[in-house]
Amino acid sequence: MFRPNRLKKMLQATSQPIGCWIFFSDGDSSELLSLCGFDAFIIDHEHIASDMRVLVGQLRAAQATDVTCILRVPSHDPVYIKRVLDIGVEGLLVPTVESADEARAIVAATRYRPHGGHRGVGYPECRAANWGLAELEYPANYRENLLIAVIVETRLGFENVEQIAAVEGIDMVFLGPGDLTADIADDFAALTKFGAYDNSELDRLMTEAEAIVRSSPDCWLGGISRNALGGRELFAKGYDFVTPTADAWLLSDAARSIVTEIRG
Repeated sequence: MFRPNRLKKMLQATSQPIGCWIFFSDGDSSELLSLCGFDAFIIDHEHIASDMRVLVGQLRAAQATDVTCILRVPSHDPVYIKRVLDIGVEGLLVPTVESADEARAIVAATRYRPHGGHRGVGYPECRAANWGLAELEYPANYRENLLIAVIVETRLGFENVEQIAAVEGIDMVFLGPGDLTADIADDFAALTKFGAYDNSELDRLMTEAEAIVRSSPDCWLGGISRNALGGRELFAKGYDFVTPTADAWLLSDAARSIVTEIRG
């Protein structure tokens, strides 16, 4: 679906947009949540069982509203990136980026050859260009419309975060405390409380990376929390975009809450 990227416009206006992760593999939950006030979805293809046909259904459901749909791809695979861009996702979130060279390769996978990339020409027939009805407008505007974000979530990535954030075409860096903790922790006991890790090295690395990305003139800072309080705290620290919940978390939290309230 060819349209302006509302999330990018909100970020440019420093409007503190709120996102929601989509882990379920269906369009019904996406449709419902798109009516609840979220500004953007991050649909996950890294950790859940989904496919391209399901993705099209989710996009159709959500894009009936003005919610911007970002896809977390499973890897840096340029073929996968090309396919989901042609399907019509409005941005990418690419996991485990550890160097500026990797970031540049990701940008190249999103761009056509005249713009320094190697993405195949599909706009005469793909959904992203309204099945070819926007085949002139799409190649003229796709770089402005797409939001390209990367997740920095390892010790090596944090060491290189300044260079990653400076890569032309990278719009946002997401900091991943969960995988970073897994990279620096001694055992899995340190990973049992998502969003409430007690690790001094993690705190130092996160604080340093937050300052670096915030000071980058052309890169926004994105983050994840598990609740509204955590989301407000991230915005107060200078984050530009926050995802404080997910479809699965909303359902499980509400289900456990009602059972607890009734049973006492």
